[in-house]
Amino acid sequence: MTNFSALLSYPTHSSLFARFSNGTVVPIPLSEPNVPQNGVVVPYHAYAPSGSAYGEAVFLNYGREEDYRVLSANGVEVRGCVGIVRRGSGMSRYEVVANAAAHGVSAVLMYTEGEYKEGVERGTVMKGLGDPLTPGWGGVDGGEKLDLNDPRVSEKFPGVPSLPVSEAAAEIILGSLEGTRVPYEWRESFKSGGRIIRRVGPGGTMLNFTFKGKKEMATIHNVFAVIKGSEEPDRSVLLGNHRDAWTYGAVDPNSGTAALLDIARRFSLLMRLGWNPRRTIVLCSWDAEEFGMIGSTEWVEQNLMNLGSKAVAYFNVDCAAQGPGFFVSATPQLDDLLVEVTKQVRDPDSENGSLHERWTAANKGVNIQRLSRVDSDFAPFLQHAGVPSVDLYFGIDFPVYHTAFDSYDWMINFGDPSFQRHVTVAGIWGIVALHLADDPILPFNYLSYATELQEYKNVLNTLLDGTISLQPIAAAIQEFTTAANETEEEIKKLGMDQNLGESTVLRRRMMNDRLILTERGFLDPDGLPGRQWFKHLIYGPRGDTESKIDFFPGIADAICRKDEEREARIRHEIWRVARAIRRAASALSGEFFT
Repeated sequence: MTNFSALLSYPTHSSLFARFSNGTVVPIPLSEPNVPQNGVVVPYHAYAPSGSAYGEAVFLNYGREEDYRVLSANGVEVRGCVGIVRRGSGMSRYEVVANAAAHGVSAVLMYTEGEYKEGVERGTVMKGLGDPLTPGWGGVDGGEKLDLNDPRVSEKFPGVPSLPVSEAAAEIILGSLEGTRVPYEWRESFKSGGRIIRRVGPGGTMLNFTFKGKKEMATIHNVFAVIKGSEEPDRSVLLGNHRDAWTYGAVDPNSGTAALLDIARRFSLLMRLGWNPRRTIVLCSWDAEEFGMIGSTEWVEQNLMNLGSKAVAYFNVDCAAQGPGFFVSATPQLDDLLVEVTKQVRDPDSENGSLHERWTAANKGVNIQRLSRVDSDFAPFLQHAGVPSVDLYFGIDFPVYHTAFDSYDWMINFGDPSFQRHVTVAGIWGIVALHLADDPILPFNYLSYATELQEYKNVLNTLLDGTISLQPIAAAIQEFTTAANETEEEIKKLGMDQNLGESTVLRRRMMNDRLILTERGFLDPDGLPGRQWFKHLIYGPRGDTESKIDFFPGIADAICRKDEEREARIRHEIWRVARAIRRAASALSGEFFT
């Protein structure tokens, strides 16, 4: 067990009353009705500031910048109002509330549309990852902590209070709004309960909003099981899942926790039969993920040097089973391994046939997503430490997310009634781990990465319409592709070498070092502009919600600029990406720049 001291956030009081145009005042429910609340966190937004507001209700759609432009064009004044926002469009809760504060909204109510209209989606509104008081270093007990009033801390919290509400509660307010009609641009997408909400306000309804919370230091606990490698104990394969939940957490995260525990059981059986892995395997149970990946981030920051030199890969499973359909995201050098393993496990939703057959049929081919998002514990490993990573789950957008309906009953009725999806996840997770831990030469294929980088360059060229040269990136990709091809040839020769003497063992070790360190080449010590903690220049979170690409985050942010420095910033970010790709190529080739 590794403990950290971190700043967490808890609710102490919240209330919401609506005063309608006929003079009646009614309380708006803030919790799910008829759900036992034992062990369930009352609905709130972690790190939301305390505050009260009394103002007219106004509907803000998704709370995007473009939504405020539409409202302004229709003569809607939102300043001083209490805004109602629906979740969606890929924006984080922090971005939604921060946008509202920037436009003068006094408080925010946030709801999620779906079939569970009485469910309330809890969550964090903190910006960034990790303990806000220790940005960039592990929050060990007795270590340095920033003051709450430090600008580096206060900028992580929105400027106005917010609360989550159910769709049913939001409808009570939205159905009573007067004022401006719903803008034409929103009408097709905004339907609730089969009817269109006709007015956005302000007018018709006043809201009396109160939220009180407390921020306090708490000890969080990361729990590990370590199987020491027999031949390369200094190389580690990490498998992780978080353990904390807002409510009952049958899906999020306990489906993943169940799979991790089953992997531990299977590994223990193998060990009783005499097996020990070539490399060390670390099973990781993270704490405080729901507050902003705090447990994993603090551990990564505390162990950054060892991860940089010793971590083979990180395989994350958060919500293992949340419905039908197989979804996997990974850094590209792991694509081939994942595809091969899906051929070895049974599809959980058919009588026979492999997962690979059903997966590729549903997607008309292999569909592996990438890891630019920051919604689970892979983010610090890849985007801060440069460790090759995987994230995997069944089902998407499950309707009871972060609500009190995320229960065992929901799992056995809807999420995974036979628990076969759980079994399949454990199978993939464990087999991939065995390959990463036991294969003499790591099963990484950087030709996949080269192909992906080339595709990104082509998409970027189309987006820029050829107005800015991408020659630096093109040349760097060519260098990377050459290194990847030469490495593949070396691996084939090493694999065919039947001489298991000291020389072959050493050459394999040197090759594995190159394969491990290549991903680190994509890191830049200066990080992304305005988000220096995120170091990866290929995969990272977007800084502008209107960005049209989800790769090369620094370039994407520069494209979204609207000032005279835009073109210069794009060129600079292009050169930064090119240098990162060349660093990775150098690491892969094992040669110095000459």
